[in-house]
Amino acid sequence: MAQTMKIRIYETDFEGNPVECTGEYFSGKTALDIVNAMKMNPFQASQTPLNFMRWMLASIGQEKFALPDDEEKASLLFLQRLTTLGYATFVLDADEVDLEHPIPPMQGNPKKQVPSPK
Repeated sequence: MAQTMKIRIYETDFEGNPVECTGEYFSGKTALDIVNAMKMNPFQASQTPLNFMRWMLASIGQEKFALPDDEEKASLLFLQRLTTLGYATFVLDADEVDLEHPIPPMQGNPKKQVPSPK
């Protein structure tokens, strides 16, 4: 069974800053499903997903953030960019997190450690 991704997109204040206690939830099996759900309003529905994502990024001052032409890859990068900048948060269901059995932190991967210069 495929997992459904969920994301909360925050509204912005008059200066374009995200407001954490606001926002709309979107879900889909893929990042592209979420982007298509986000543009389902009378003003954005006719845009292609790529044009919508580029418009949305430009509206938050990120017009120089390059998106690939592949819509699925672009959608994932777009959602990651929104979360990195604080405009969105991925949402986990209670059954998606196992708090009873946390994974211990890694103590380093010896294959990836660089020897210190002498």
